[in-house]
Amino acid sequence: MAQTQTLSKPAGAGLAGHLKWAIAITVALGTFMDVLDNSSVSVALQNIGGSLGASQDDVTWVITVLLVAKAVMLPTASFLSTAIGRSRLFMLALVAYGVSSLLCGLSSSLGMLLVMRAFQGLCGGIIPPVGQAILKDSFPPEEQGQAFALFGVATVVAPTVGPLLCGWLVDSYSWHWVFFVNVPIALITAFLVTALVKDPPELVKEKANAWAKGISVDYIGLSLLGLGLSALQYVLSRGERDDWFSSQAIILLSVAAAVLLVGGIIWEMRAKNPLLDLSLFRSRTFTAAMLVMFVVGALLYGSTTQLPQFLQSLLGYRAVDSGLAITPGGLSLILLMPIVGWLTGKVQARWLIGFGLVVSSLACFYYAHILSTTVDFRTVATARIYQSLGLGFLFVPITVASYVGLAKSKTNQVAMFTNLVQTIGGGFGIAAIETVIARRSQFHQSRIVDHLTFTNPDYAAGLRQFATSVFGRVNASGVDAMRQAQGAIYRVVQQQATTLAYTDAFYLLGFACLFSIGLVFLMKANKPGAGGQADAAA
Repeated sequence: MAQTQTLSKPAGAGLAGHLKWAIAITVALGTFMDVLDNSSVSVALQNIGGSLGASQDDVTWVITVLLVAKAVMLPTASFLSTAIGRSRLFMLALVAYGVSSLLCGLSSSLGMLLVMRAFQGLCGGIIPPVGQAILKDSFPPEEQGQAFALFGVATVVAPTVGPLLCGWLVDSYSWHWVFFVNVPIALITAFLVTALVKDPPELVKEKANAWAKGISVDYIGLSLLGLGLSALQYVLSRGERDDWFSSQAIILLSVAAAVLLVGGIIWEMRAKNPLLDLSLFRSRTFTAAMLVMFVVGALLYGSTTQLPQFLQSLLGYRAVDSGLAITPGGLSLILLMPIVGWLTGKVQARWLIGFGLVVSSLACFYYAHILSTTVDFRTVATARIYQSLGLGFLFVPITVASYVGLAKSKTNQVAMFTNLVQTIGGGFGIAAIETVIARRSQFHQSRIVDHLTFTNPDYAAGLRQFATSVFGRVNASGVDAMRQAQGAIYRVVQQQATTLAYTDAFYLLGFACLFSIGLVFLMKANKPGAGGQADAAA
C-alpha cells in the first residue's frame, strides 16, 4: 500500500505512526463537518424561513440546492484529484467550504442563501471521497480497518448528533450559527491538511503524466452525468412535496434524469478517458458492496431524518429533545467503531456486513413494534442504540470490501463511488420514507374512519358519553359538544394513522436490510488484516 510522502519513513519509526493518525483525525474532522451540516440544517428551516420572510415550501430549497450541487460534484472528485493533486484539492475544498459557510450565515435573503448553499454543496461533494482516498493511502493494509473506523465515526455519527447540535444553536443563539460554526473547523482543518498531508508517489507520478500528455476533460460525460444526477436529486427531494407524477415538472425531470444517466453511462463505457471507471463493476464484490452501501445510505438518512419529525410532530418534542433521543446511538457508534475496525483485521469483511444487516433489520422491526403516541424517551433512545449497533458493523466492512482485488490506482474511483452511492441511496431512502408515511397515513386513516360511523353502536355511545363528560361541562350546546367531540376524535385518528404509517416505514427499511443479506454471498473473501486487498481476480 502506498504511503504518503510524509509517512515514507522506515518501519517502526514512531513519528510516522503519530503522523498517520494525525492525518486520520484531520480527514475525519473535515468529513464530520460536511456530513454534520448536511444532516442538521433541516432543524433550522422554520427559523430560517421566519427570519428571511420565506414560506415553508420555499425554504426547503436550502436543502434541495445543496444536495443537487453535491450530486453534480461527486463524480468529478477522482478526476480533480489527479489533475490538481489530492491534498491540494482537499485543502481548497475546505477553505471554500468555510468561506461559503460564512456567507450562508451572513445571508440577508433567501436568494443569497441558496447561492451560497449551492457553492457549499460543490465543496461538500469533494471532501468525503477525497478524504477517504487519503486515508486509504496513508495507512498500511493491516491498519486500514481502524482508519476507516475513524472515518466511519465522522460519516455515520454526524447525522445522529447533527439535529441535537443544530437544535441547541438555534434555541440558544440563532440559525446563523448553524453555518458560522463551520468556519473555524474548515480553516483549522485546511491548515492541518497543508501541514500534514502529501500525495503518495504514485499519485504525483500520475498527475505529472496527465499534465505531460495534456489534461483531457470528459466534458460530455460530465455534462450528461451532472445534469442527470441533478435532475434525479431534484425529483427525490421534491417528489413527495409536489405529489410525484401529478406534477409536470417531476415527470419531465424524471424522464430527463433517466435519459441523461443512461446516456452518460453508455458514453462513459466507450470514452477513452472516462470520468467514471465503470469497469469496477465487473468485480462482483465491488458491485455487491455498492448495493449494500446504497441500502445503508437509505437506512441511515431515511431513519435519521424521519425519527426527529415523528418525535416533534406527534410527541411534541422540542428540536433539542428529539436530538437527545437519537444521540445515545451516536455515542454507542463512537465506542463501537474502533472495535469493528479491529475486527476487520481478524474477520472477513463480508461476514461482518452480514451481521450488521441482520442487526439493522431486527432494530427496524423493533422500531415498528414500539412506536406509538405513548412511547417514552428511554424506549426511543434504546431502539436507536440497537440500530446504531447494526450500522457500526456496516460502514467500515463495506468500505474494506469495496477495495477487494482492485489495484491501488483505483483508490480515487472507489472512494468516489462509495460516497456517490451512499448519497444517492440516502436520497432514495428519504424519498421512499416520506412517500410511505404520506400515503400510508391516508390509507390507515380511511380504514379507521370506516369504523367511526353512527351505524357502529359502540362509536355512537362512546361519542355521546365523551361529548357529555368533556365538552358538556363548559356549557356548550348539545350540538356544539358533539362537534367538538368529533373534532377531538378526528385529531386522535390522524395521530394514530400517522403513527401506523411510521411503523410501515420502519418495516420497509427492515425488509430492505433483510433482503440485502443475500448480497453478502456474492462477495469474495478478503484476507483479514489486508485492508480489503485480496487476490487480484476479485
